[in-house]
Amino acid sequence: MGKGKGIDIELTEEDLRVKLQRLRQEIQETRKRRIEVEFAIAIARTANAALDAKLAAKMTKCVVIDEEIVVVRKKRDALKYITVMLQKPLGKHSFFNQEANISGPEDTGPEATEEDTGEEIIYRPPLQGHGRKGMRKPPSKHMSLPPVINATIRRRMAWVEAHFIF
Repeated sequence: MGKGKGIDIELTEEDLRVKLQRLRQEIQETRKRRIEVEFAIAIARTANAALDAKLAAKMTKCVVIDEEIVVVRKKRDALKYITVMLQKPLGKHSFFNQEANISGPEDTGPEATEEDTGEEIIYRPPLQGHGRKGMRKPPSKHMSLPPVINATIRRRMAWVEAHFIF
């Protein structure tokens, strides 16, 4: 016989069995719920790991793109520097910035020579094949520029190549 709040309660063997059966059923349901929760947690962790890997790949890609941007900016800056340096006058050899002298002696323009002699002007390239190998020496890279300007350009290009990564 047991007492509960001042009331005498007699528990029979059958009541105890029913209570025990209910407790066992609750324990089984709790275990099932725990397994379901653990399974859901495992799925969430797997999805989280996949998202972490995807994020790491995107971050690596961003780092590579940032490095490429730095290289492109350095090349752009070098090109800007070269352009600015080539646009600066080169002292006494600044004939690139001078305008052509249009005025000349009188009667030398195209309108002054109106008579037609009937002669035909034929252009003939210079003779080739005078060397031992049959060909002349190829022209230099900057043949049309004076040597002082060629040296200045080479010096500036060497400085740019030394200070910028290509």
